[in-house]
Amino acid sequence: MKNRETYTRRQARDYDERNYHGDAKALIKGLDKIQMYELYEIVNEKLAYGTTMKREKELLAVKKVIEDEKSLDVQRLQRIRRGRSEMAKEGSYGEKAGRTTVHRKKV
Repeated sequence: MKNRETYTRRQARDYDERNYHGDAKALIKGLDKIQMYELYEIVNEKLAYGTTMKREKELLAVKKVIEDEKSLDVQRLQRIRRGRSEMAKEGSYGEKAGRTTVHRKKV
């Protein structure tokens, strides 16, 4: 009997020799701090949705490289990652906030 390498389709599909970390480093190389924060927001939004494994690996690599960047503020990255607070999400300005009926002077 021949000694054959057996693998499932999933293993073959997931096998990938690409250097995601290197690609991500090259991507953020020319960006300034503000652009990196914006890119971090985009990456976190995209990771919330379901994507292919390849795309998820790309996004995770970019996220990791940005988090490892020493010149960025860690607190700001955490704020971006967590999103808005519960009070900020629920609070709204406009018709529902405050007085709903107009106070009119009685004649």
